[in-house]
Amino acid sequence: MMLNQEINQKKLDLNDVYNLRDPESYYQSMAQYEYDLPEGAKPYFQKVINAYRQYKSVNSLKILDIGCSYGINGAILKFYKSMRELYQYYTNPLRLQLPELSRRHQDYNWFYEFSFDEGLQFIGLDTAEKAVNYAVESQLIQSGISTNLEKLPLLKEDYTNLQDINLLITTGCIGYITEITLDKILSAVRNSSQLWGAVFILKMFNISGFKKTLAKYNLVLVETGVTVKQRRFSSVEEKKAMINFIEQQGLSAEEEKNSDNLFAQLFLILPVAVTSQWSITKLLS
Repeated sequence: MMLNQEINQKKLDLNDVYNLRDPESYYQSMAQYEYDLPEGAKPYFQKVINAYRQYKSVNSLKILDIGCSYGINGAILKFYKSMRELYQYYTNPLRLQLPELSRRHQDYNWFYEFSFDEGLQFIGLDTAEKAVNYAVESQLIQSGISTNLEKLPLLKEDYTNLQDINLLITTGCIGYITEITLDKILSAVRNSSQLWGAVFILKMFNISGFKKTLAKYNLVLVETGVTVKQRRFSSVEEKKAMINFIEQQGLSAEEEKNSDNLFAQLFLILPVAVTSQWSITKLLS
């Protein structure tokens, strides 16, 4: 965990935009670094959602988005928005001129005026309480958890809410959270044999603790070989530091060396029984 803290200290620090009442500053800042991971993750998340629906013969899924921020994955997966559309919408000067309450109404209408996937219900988990509140108020997620599970237990109502989740997703939060948070989430799930996950993990973070925690619940972390761009490096210094951390994990940093971008790897979380029945190729086809 000390290594993760060291990595995060050398990564770009955007804490000042992670926990605000409105996402405007977040999108303005992230656009500068061409943050695009949710867009790159979208087709893989959709494939896993479709595979789960087929495997379980269900349409409605309850999804826990770990590190949900302002509800970006909900906007993309439930409401079919693109990162480009989100950047354009949230940084539009006309929107910013509206009072906060009017902005909330406009945001809600922008998402709900067109067709959306009614079968997806999102729970958002993030310690950025204001960001989670925004996502709930705009109904990008249907409920939110802002408890810091690295230090505190789940509240009773959150424990109950997590009992019947079907899918875990995250786009880069692992490394900011540890297996401590994951263990508390999984302890709340009523039947881990019903739980799948698709998680994008930045290459410099050690994931051995997550594998051990998943094994306690008869779940496995499956490497897919898929990598997706997260964002552009903020500086030459950050690039050098992240390449060094990646190589310390025994992984190739050729993608990072040959570009100005940071990449995340896709892993699937699956019950042991599923791994013997479905191949990764089938799940992601």
